[in-house]
Amino acid sequence: MHSAPARRDGTAGRRTSHTRRTAAFAMLALLAGAFGAAEAAAWQERPDSVVEIEPVLVRVLGGSIGTGRPHSISVVDGRELTRGSGSAFLDDALRAVPGVQIQNRFNFAVGERVSIRGFGARAQFGIRGVRVLVDGIPATLPDGQSTIDHLDLSSLGRVEVLRGPNATLYGNAAGGVLHFRTLEPGANGRETRFGATAGSHGLVTVQGSTTSPVGAGAYRVGFNHLEYDGFRQNPVASDGSTYGAATRSVVNGVFDLPVASGVLSFVVNGARLDADNPGSLPADSLGLGTRSAWGFNVMSGTGKELTQGQVGASWSRGSGADMTEFAVWGIRRDLENPIPGTIVGVDRNAGGARAILNRPIRLGAGTLTLGGGGELELQRDDRLNWSNDGGDKGDLTLSQLENVRGTGLFTQARLDLDARISFLAGLRYDRIRFSADDRYLVGGDPDDSGSRTMSAVSPSFGVVVGTGADVELFGSVARSFESPTTTELVNRPTGAGGFNPELDPQDGTTYEGGVRARTASWLMEATLFRTELEGELIPFEVPSDPGRQYFRNAGASHHSGWEVTLEGRPLPGTDVRVAYTRVDARFDSYVTDSDDFSGNRVPGLAPQRIDALVSWSRGLGFIEARGFYQDEIPVNDAGTAETDDYFLTDLRLGLESVGSGASRIAPYVAISNLFDTRYTSSVAVNAFGSRFFEPGPGRTFRIGLDVRWGG
Repeated sequence: MHSAPARRDGTAGRRTSHTRRTAAFAMLALLAGAFGAAEAAAWQERPDSVVEIEPVLVRVLGGSIGTGRPHSISVVDGRELTRGSGSAFLDDALRAVPGVQIQNRFNFAVGERVSIRGFGARAQFGIRGVRVLVDGIPATLPDGQSTIDHLDLSSLGRVEVLRGPNATLYGNAAGGVLHFRTLEPGANGRETRFGATAGSHGLVTVQGSTTSPVGAGAYRVGFNHLEYDGFRQNPVASDGSTYGAATRSVVNGVFDLPVASGVLSFVVNGARLDADNPGSLPADSLGLGTRSAWGFNVMSGTGKELTQGQVGASWSRGSGADMTEFAVWGIRRDLENPIPGTIVGVDRNAGGARAILNRPIRLGAGTLTLGGGGELELQRDDRLNWSNDGGDKGDLTLSQLENVRGTGLFTQARLDLDARISFLAGLRYDRIRFSADDRYLVGGDPDDSGSRTMSAVSPSFGVVVGTGADVELFGSVARSFESPTTTELVNRPTGAGGFNPELDPQDGTTYEGGVRARTASWLMEATLFRTELEGELIPFEVPSDPGRQYFRNAGASHHSGWEVTLEGRPLPGTDVRVAYTRVDARFDSYVTDSDDFSGNRVPGLAPQRIDALVSWSRGLGFIEARGFYQDEIPVNDAGTAETDDYFLTDLRLGLESVGSGASRIAPYVAISNLFDTRYTSSVAVNAFGSRFFEPGPGRTFRIGLDVRWGG
């Protein structure tokens, strides 16, 4: 398959796309059929054999919501997050999660683009439209920007995904919540881990951690170091070298201590990143099959250098209906970011505090749980821009001090009736104030200092009905609010300082309903959803500043679709999960000064994704196979170009744990893109010069070893 996009101007492209889609569905259907047949045979041979699937427990909203919640939730935990991966990329950990789209750019300067139900696809770098937390401490700033450069993927113990805007406790996002939880300190006693991976394109990862109980408490300290040469060829040097190298080092520590009938947790982490940005390509460059970097990016020395430190403390007592939590945190981030035409420097200080309280009240026919809380977040950016002179700083073009203050108040009530019916209602108020102090007043330039305030009230309501021991129906309706980030407000096509007065937040209403069902060996969830938006934030580029994204609001749009996930253990030692996501995102009304895009698909989103994961564990060994299909992605508002669809196959195999006494080793081998498919791994929406496409690598290999002592 070839990933060079083309306009829909003939039937050959449609026929090829249909063939690929049919083949992908057929492969997944055969896979499911084979396991269904195996399960039937197993039941005939062992009629008394039953494999129980425990209820899913998620703590994003402070309660048990895998079942019994009117929202869609997914949880990935245990060895699936890290086994046989090398912990280099997020999409190695979050596989076969419905509604979640991860575009791995293999570009550490901008990071992986994460979206839920299409929200977050506008991100030029980092994560937008999704609230992110790490061990209870927000990785999302008050303006809605999220970065996970400081996340140690090798230490993950659990990831909780809440899909949709029903996140009363965490506002300013339409897509949902991602909560990363690292391994619990001291859970297995005293243990030391060490791991190393070597792979294609100069990939090397080294990670280690140690954990131990200390008196009544416990600690865990870890590190993760990565080096990567990249696979994008350097078109300027023409010597076979690559452009896209990265080095990243992360250290982290967690200390838990019982205090006052609760747990006091301290979290500390730091990150250092230096990475090149090879950029996106036009279709004709992809057609050459070179997977090269964009020459102008190379000549401009585009990339990112950052140093970040974060500290946090939280105290929590109880869980679910009877829960109290307090948290405070602080962040320091220094960034230098050369992009085409400009070098951006940001010194950032941020922090905040949050309090949550839930209390149950027993009634005659059930239990009423009342909860609420508030949060205050602060962000201070000292921003400097220089002209980009071949990767060196030229003349200063912007100097301003930016402050953001976010305030959130929220309350929710849940009524659980003895008749297996539950109601959940929530109300949240957000107020975000942006202010800019323009310090670049040269040659009579106007003073662009000023401020903007954005606020919203976001109600939500949901119901869940248990129709039987293993089936429940759920539904909800919720409002969402999402502000532009400071970077999106600062980037003004006019080149002026201050904040863009024409860029507004996007508001939406989401309707959702579904069913969950469980058998002895399988768990299924199917969800229908529709989000109606006003002012959806859309990126674009201008001829005078290619490579730099600006933003504008669409008039009205909608995201609708469905998600189906099926997971189970049909045979002992065999786990299967299949996730299907369909998103139809379109502009209902979107008119610019020169074009009318009404009726077109929202760019950056794949209408269909199918992700299947199968793992076998036999004795000391394991094998994991993944099949992943992605539909064509439209890449511009006009709908005149799109990526090709593709199907990828990944394979991992190794030993679970070999050794005796306190020492164990676990070697593994991983092959990604097994059949060397050509595909577009990510897109740059509305890029100038039709540079929409970021190619993915061909077949790649990794080999690694994990070693453990104690535990």
